[in-house]
Amino acid sequence: MAKLHTFPKSSVIAALLTSIVGCGSDSESADLVKAVTLEKLRTEGTIIESVTIENDQTRLRAGEKHQLSATGIDSNGETRNVTNELTWSSSNTDIATVSNSGLVTAVANLSANQGIITITGTTINDISGDGEMSISDEAVTSIQLKQASPETGNINTCISASINGDVTYADGYTSLNTVKDMSFELDDTTTASIASDGTLYTSSSEIETTSITANIGDVTDQLVVTADPINLESIDVLVNGDSKDIITLNVGSRLQVNAQASLVNDESTFDINPTISWSVSDTTHVGITTEDSENVTLFALKPGVTQLIGSCGGKQQAVAVEVTGSATLDSVQINDGESPLTLTPLQTIDLTLTANYSTSPSSLNVTEFTDWSLNGSDVVSAEIINAGTNQAVYRITSNSNSNGTVIVSATYDEVITNIQINIE
Repeated sequence: MAKLHTFPKSSVIAALLTSIVGCGSDSESADLVKAVTLEKLRTEGTIIESVTIENDQTRLRAGEKHQLSATGIDSNGETRNVTNELTWSSSNTDIATVSNSGLVTAVANLSANQGIITITGTTINDISGDGEMSISDEAVTSIQLKQASPETGNINTCISASINGDVTYADGYTSLNTVKDMSFELDDTTTASIASDGTLYTSSSEIETTSITANIGDVTDQLVVTADPINLESIDVLVNGDSKDIITLNVGSRLQVNAQASLVNDESTFDINPTISWSVSDTTHVGITTEDSENVTLFALKPGVTQLIGSCGGKQQAVAVEVTGSATLDSVQINDGESPLTLTPLQTIDLTLTANYSTSPSSLNVTEFTDWSLNGSDVVSAEIINAGTNQAVYRITSNSNSNGTVIVSATYDEVITNIQINIE
């Protein structure tokens, strides 16, 4: 009996690679490279067997862009994003083009057939999926607003939900699952907020309903959603992605913190930075900047121990914050200490409060943690700029062309200093 010889698949790939060397035409080389790639994918079990185009069935006007994505199922039965693996093409490049990454650009409006064209994404093994786009400037006639995630039932308090709609136009075309051109309004009795992409955030400790209104020009629709905190199990305070029970800082150091939540009977964790409320029990030791919910910053001001408290949906997590080092305050100073300063009418001037110490660090910018006062003046307005950074300033803006004088007071750690500003 003849002996049957078998070769590992890696040997097949190596043989194909070897055969590329010395090939004749460029097309033959390209075919061989493709064959090698396909054999590698088959060996790994990752060759795509089906493709679905997502985020399609959307109307654009000439000049607008829209990002498509694609999901593929491979020979292992696994699903993955294949947007950047496909060769993309448009059925009519005079109307719309598509980039290698699936970005559609509308070139010209099309009146025929509701402006519909086809965008195709094709894999290396010639498996393709089609997506529909419409390029037209017809007017909107109706909006059907809907809860997209979760699709049904109550949303979970503190966990982001998604709102979108189906938009119908004068020629009968309907864009599906879109927020394009929509602006949103919420009733004024809710804790909810909504982003321009339709992401909805809530934080109440009680069940609450929120009425959402979507507008495209004069066309509107309303949707009522209910948020329920019953499934909220716990909150974690994170530093660099790790849950913390205690945080240690040196005087003068800054640290960003984040938050996540867990739901009952769910092993997943959820980012709740946009919905959580932060506070510090003793602000003499630690200052906290919460203006940017995605980047909550702690600033160690004075040695001691305090608590950082995160709250949402009736749940609370307290973390001990220990500030080490020393900070013996000598003086506080606005800018370089000179007074008066001159401000041109209708212009701005920046003030910085520096705390000076006899120990290291020798000075800290404590501008945003200072109690500032304009002492009743209405000829200027003021706001903190660059909060959460060492470049924080108290920006004074002149409100008119008139001349005048303003006395600005700054109080930090029970020490008061004043500066005179002449507007001229």
